[in-house]
Amino acid sequence: MRTYLIISLLVVLSFNSQAQQYALFNTKTLFDSFENPAQKSFVLDSSRNIASNFLIPYMDLSSLSKGNSNEAIRNLVTQGYSQSRIGDFANPKTMRENVNVYLAAVRLFKYHKYHSEMGFSWQIKSETQIDYDESISRGLFYDTFEKFATIPRVNIFNNNGKLQSYHQISFTYRENYTKRWALGAKVSLLSGIGYAEFNASKSTATVTSTTMDIDMAAKFRLNYPEGGEFNFKNALPFKNLGAAITLGTTYTTKSGIFLMANVKDLGFIRWGKKSYIGSFDVTESVLLNAQYNEETRLQKSLDSIAKGETEQKRFITPINSRADFLISKTFGPYTPNLIVSKNIFDKYGEAALVNTIKSGTFSFSVIPSYNTDKNFRLGVQGMIQTPNFEMFLGTNDLIQSYYAGKDIVKNDQAVETGYNRGSVYLGMAFKIGYIVEHPMNMSWMPGVGKEKDRKSFFGSIFSIFKKKQK
Repeated sequence: MRTYLIISLLVVLSFNSQAQQYALFNTKTLFDSFENPAQKSFVLDSSRNIASNFLIPYMDLSSLSKGNSNEAIRNLVTQGYSQSRIGDFANPKTMRENVNVYLAAVRLFKYHKYHSEMGFSWQIKSETQIDYDESISRGLFYDTFEKFATIPRVNIFNNNGKLQSYHQISFTYRENYTKRWALGAKVSLLSGIGYAEFNASKSTATVTSTTMDIDMAAKFRLNYPEGGEFNFKNALPFKNLGAAITLGTTYTTKSGIFLMANVKDLGFIRWGKKSYIGSFDVTESVLLNAQYNEETRLQKSLDSIAKGETEQKRFITPINSRADFLISKTFGPYTPNLIVSKNIFDKYGEAALVNTIKSGTFSFSVIPSYNTDKNFRLGVQGMIQTPNFEMFLGTNDLIQSYYAGKDIVKNDQAVETGYNRGSVYLGMAFKIGYIVEHPMNMSWMPGVGKEKDRKSFFGSIFSIFKKKQK
């Protein structure tokens, strides 16, 4: 299982980022309709009735930047290092990374009466959270995931973290409940690719040119292929199964204010019987020799620490569920969108203001945002959109992406910190088939003429709460 779980699988570029594509919210793109299932993606009298990305993935080029571990370990041995902690971090910081790639997405216009749309999608997601101490931790990723896969470490002991990557295969459905109110749902089958979690409660490390002295207590949970190698076969779906649901709604007021709310990806994954759960409490001294490939010896020594109380056992983990709220109103070519997002199972939250200027088929967005980790980000996005074609390119973190790109051009690797924030995302989609024209404008249309006595799907559900007429 080498350096990147999901990124190595997709063979894409890698930076480090935590953000949603807020600029795509309320755009009625194919991406918007799958992420916010109550949203429309078809326009009457203009759009064709089948929308798809035609296996052109929505790419989110973002992941963790590992730095140069061999060089940093060599520096540890030659320069020495000493640090310790017991219990909680004195100066806690959190590093987060989310990757969301749609490999396939198809959406169909179903019925005109309630503007019903349904869709199918296949996503691959990766979620990472690393807690570290701002004063004593140095984030650094080894080139091997044999033990404690997600933990950045020069001092392995002063970082806690978890990584989870999985397939998400989904069915979505939306319809208008009234002229102003719409409802949507997304039901997903999950299939875990890999999971790693590590938490240390006690740690002391002293490294010199001849020895490494450690005193450590920790717990961990792992699920990855035998031998630690990820390949196409063991990354296929339908292993480590789980389920999730997304519920969404939109409402437009008489004054033109647009409201949207979602509870997203409320679900879990059950990791199989080949998973590992363990803990250890060790005090050990390891001999080192700076003349004989000390970085490899130190890596092997750290990995050997894991030989503690370990058992193969199933376990269940939640996925990154969250609640979103959006409020917006259009003023000529300018549309501001205020978005608030909050994770359900942890304290992380974010607020963003999407400022979009539209001229014809082209739109440009600027997105300042601020999160509960006290990070300010500035994103930008450009998009070309017609009723039957859309293409977008953006970044969630313009400033840090610029500096990360500058370091890459100069070949400056983040040896000591390993942290390079940055992100780029892009996507494209087309619509084909019959034009979904209004019934008054044509003699035939998909779904028209079949719905005289048909109730809406959500109307049928809510009708059980209504009194029956005698």
